[in-house]
Amino acid sequence: MRTKLAVMALMTLAALAGRVLAHEGHEHKIMGKVVAIDEKTIAVESLDGKKVTGMLVPSTKYMRDKAAVARTDVKVGERVVIVVVEEKQAQTVKQVLLGTAAAEEHKGEHKH
Repeated sequence: MRTKLAVMALMTLAALAGRVLAHEGHEHKIMGKVVAIDEKTIAVESLDGKKVTGMLVPSTKYMRDKAAVARTDVKVGERVVIVVVEEKQAQTVKQVLLGTAAAEEHKGEHKH
């Protein structure tokens, strides 16, 4: 049940991510897969295949299952939702929301 709720929440966020960064100063959510991450940036391939790169700042929050985690817990290939704010033509990452641990464990499993 918890896994289904997590999947439904991520699907809802994906629907909201349709307009990927339209207005400066507004928050935008992008759902996708991490393709690169280092101390300063994260690159995510969105569901529509676009690569979005955001600047990581000291105030960027990293969350999994409502619990804070470290930047080093974010791995290439992991599904995430990033919350970005466009300021001065730069995309600053406010939050990195990782999939639930249960959803990650069951990724790839199929019901028969």
